[in-house]
Amino acid sequence: MVMPVMKGGGAERVAALLLNEFYKKGCEAEFLLTSSNKDEIINRDLNPEIPVTVLGSGNAKESPFLKLFFALLGIFSSFLCKPFEAVGKTAPVCFAYLSFIAQYHREIKLLRKKLERNPDATVISFLQPSIPITLLAAKGLPNRIIISERGDPKRQMKKRYGFGFVKKYYQRADAVVFQTNDALAAYPDNISKKGTVIFNPVNSSLPEAYFGEREKYVTTFCRISRQKNLPVLVEAFADFRKSFGEYTLKIIGEPQNTDDKAALAETKALAEKLGISEFIEFRPFSASVHGLIIRDAMYVNSSDYEGMSNAMLEAMAIGMPVICTDCPIGGANAVIKSGENGLLTEVGNAEEISEAMKKIAGDKVFSDKLSINAANIRNELSLEATAQKWMELF
Repeated sequence: MVMPVMKGGGAERVAALLLNEFYKKGCEAEFLLTSSNKDEIINRDLNPEIPVTVLGSGNAKESPFLKLFFALLGIFSSFLCKPFEAVGKTAPVCFAYLSFIAQYHREIKLLRKKLERNPDATVISFLQPSIPITLLAAKGLPNRIIISERGDPKRQMKKRYGFGFVKKYYQRADAVVFQTNDALAAYPDNISKKGTVIFNPVNSSLPEAYFGEREKYVTTFCRISRQKNLPVLVEAFADFRKSFGEYTLKIIGEPQNTDDKAALAETKALAEKLGISEFIEFRPFSASVHGLIIRDAMYVNSSDYEGMSNAMLEAMAIGMPVICTDCPIGGANAVIKSGENGLLTEVGNAEEISEAMKKIAGDKVFSDKLSINAANIRNELSLEATAQKWMELF
């Protein structure tokens, strides 16, 4: 399993859980990180018997000449790409390729050496930049390559390593796994024809679903980032409290970088402006988060885009009434039948989110129905069944 980092994100958790199952079924397994340092690893889910390798760890440094050459190539290729990006167009594939090689040549070389030593290995690669690193490293080698982007492909296609780059280089994969049919449809035909749709699994170690009396909390848990659009959740909660003033909003998660921290600060500033700071609890992530929220009144996902939200699936699996934005790439509407096992709302629409909260808080019979129906996701998307689909693909 080749990924950029292991910092506790949703895609990393899915990768770890799947690799655990493959290992349990008799596969030799290894988790390899292309863009990480050892001190950055947050390993909450991976079986400790499966080794985690940091690509490039312990290898000799490059010569000053090579460093200079690739630094100059990076500057040159970026200079070629930027005029296209400035007018909202994708850079020509050849320029994007030079830019990628300049940035990741060392990782490509090191991964190729590893694949040459393991010609029978099947490689699964998630996320940028690990997917193109893997595809370029494996050129001409006998290894089988399965790739899976986990985010919104429409955003991906607009980037420097976007549509043209994907169309040319992703066709080297033997198979492509998509999280939803919407994601499959967004890719070039030469990539989507190799595609298989496999939903994310539900973690088998979750607490049993709860169907009793609920505490007056509106809850979300996630990696704090702009993608999650927490300000619209705060805005919706401010309106919701006008009718249900006894409720508290619980936001569980932590930022990982400077921009994430800025997004958190902006969310807190909005809460202060709306006069509801004292009714919002910001809590750090906990490994026992599901036990802490299982009795809460509802879970709300306000994201602008998602692959298939693991937090959403886990909240459903433990029997929480769920509200989720109907965001690209269609992960929410693939599993939620609005009004039956959850509620879907328009992306960025605080009023709709607030009305959905009011419906759940104000109608216990309806809330209980969502709760009971949502918990069925445990069987529909069990880890064992999902891993079996991957094994069939192997």
